[in-house]
Amino acid sequence: MTRSRAQTQGVSRPRRQAGRPSENDSVGRDAILQSAIVLLRQKSAAQLTLSDVAAAAKVDRALIRYYFRDKAGLLKAVAAQVLNELQGRSQDMYCQQGSLEEKIRMRLELLIDVMHEMPQFSELVFKEIYVAEDGGEPGSNGAEGIAQGVVDRGLALTRVLIDSAEVDATGRETDPRFLHLMMLGACVFFANSGPLLHRMFGEKSSDRKLTEDYISFVTRMLMRGLGAPLPRQKAPAISNAPAGQAGRKRGRSSGGQ
Repeated sequence: MTRSRAQTQGVSRPRRQAGRPSENDSVGRDAILQSAIVLLRQKSAAQLTLSDVAAAAKVDRALIRYYFRDKAGLLKAVAAQVLNELQGRSQDMYCQQGSLEEKIRMRLELLIDVMHEMPQFSELVFKEIYVAEDGGEPGSNGAEGIAQGVVDRGLALTRVLIDSAEVDATGRETDPRFLHLMMLGACVFFANSGPLLHRMFGEKSSDRKLTEDYISFVTRMLMRGLGAPLPRQKAPAISNAPAGQAGRKRGRSSGGQ
């Protein structure tokens, strides 16, 4: 029997763990996550398979199992990744100069847009992070124990709104947990109630303007609840015609009555 060169030289090489990426492997954990995120914008979590992700990322399924152990681990990592990106973008916007109205509007818009891009996002987060951890199901590859961190970062973002200089003394006593739930609920329900919106608004239910009008409405309600001054409404257009001429036009249009 022919011996290998390593055996003949008495050199023992460590055995590579099954699925473990080699030094020359250019596809890492983040690339697999991004492929899964793209796929979850097109299909539900129940429809997604590891084979789908492997094909999209151009890797062997064993590499996915190495990083995430199983489908549940992958879905939890996806939920955590999207949440981190969402909260990071919110934090970046809050660091910029802007009014309370702008900060509330931007956060609502971010939440709704993410859920429009990935319709099952809220369900994925609740099932794979909150429910899984409350049920005592272990995470995978260090992904366990992230639920409380997600909650704490979300509440910190909400606290920034309450601490705004535009909020009055009564508004500053607002419980950030209630405000946080209110904002999440307003976004989740709107983003996932397409059939109801169609019944109520018809063809306009798919217009971007409806989303913008809804965000403006919720923003004003939240500002009113926080005791902050409401943004000014646009003044109605004023005719350039002289007052007497305008009066004569009204008289003619009403038959001189």
